[in-house]
Amino acid sequence: MINVKIYLPLEDNDGNPTKQSHVNFIHAIKCMNKAFDGEFIGGFTVTDAKGYWFDNDVQYVDNQRIYEFHIEAGTHRVQRLQFLKLRARVACSQMKQECIYMTIDNEQHFISGEAD
Repeated sequence: MINVKIYLPLEDNDGNPTKQSHVNFIHAIKCMNKAFDGEFIGGFTVTDAKGYWFDNDVQYVDNQRIYEFHIEAGTHRVQRLQFLKLRARVACSQMKQECIYMTIDNEQHFISGEAD
């Protein structure tokens, strides 16, 4: 089983709420599940958190939601991971972020809004 976490901010860099982007993120998962008769991503856990980061002597705090998925090995595993990376990329653009922090089995990835 693969553990995937996607960290999405609750506000963009100008302090505007990103609620609609969260709604879009969940809706995309729901649509993909429907296309695969509920067998694509069965569910996930959401945790509210605070992220701290630093730029020289300036400290920033981001309120965020962590979406956690457990992807089973087998059919559609690669497609599920690609789909979640794509949704992180879309969220990055919608939320006007430089990147979205994502972990796959505790390996960190910084997903930008542009294709790699």
